[in-house]
Amino acid sequence: MLRAKRAIRGLCLIGAAVALFGCGSGDDAGGPGATRDVMPSPESSRTLGKEQVRAALPEAGDVPAGWEKSGTLRLLGASPEKGLVALGTQGYAATDLEGIVGFGVQSFQTRADAIEGYTMVKSQLASAQIGPVQIPDADAAFAASYCQGKDRCSTRITVRLDSVVAYVNINTDGPAAADAKILNSVTRMLAQRVRQAQSGQTPSARAV
Repeated sequence: MLRAKRAIRGLCLIGAAVALFGCGSGDDAGGPGATRDVMPSPESSRTLGKEQVRAALPEAGDVPAGWEKSGTLRLLGASPEKGLVALGTQGYAATDLEGIVGFGVQSFQTRADAIEGYTMVKSQLASAQIGPVQIPDADAAFAASYCQGKDRCSTRITVRLDSVVAYVNINTDGPAAADAKILNSVTRMLAQRVRQAQSGQTPSARAV
């Protein structure tokens, strides 16, 4: 019962962080180089379809040992009013972190739409403890830690990879002090899986 209750709470926190996209959330995506990204060719935007988004989300064998799926896979198709081609989320109960880890992949119609979506999420979290992070192959990334009440805290890394915005969100029942090493590891893994999908490969990256 406790695990189920925490799972629901974790998924709610994910959703609250990115209400703009209807689910559950460095370098500024609107900084230098953004103008170059605004009008990408279809080949360079690397948009993912619904099944590619599904494939990019990690399975149980891809996450650290001992993590168990929390809740069901949420997969949505096109939402033109939001510039989205597809969106997917999957949660995991991470016993070693005593919290819920949420993975999210949002594929936009164009790179410009992704920049706008990434920037809006960063703006929404501007009041959180926020800072840049380095995730290989990501065009932009930032970390944010925040709490909703005394015992509902979250640490999140959001990345943009061409026309895709992805995130890893660790929700805990205590202070927002998730293990940075683990958070960075699983975010790098998710970014690699997105890049593999964008290259037409079957995502195979795993957390180490």
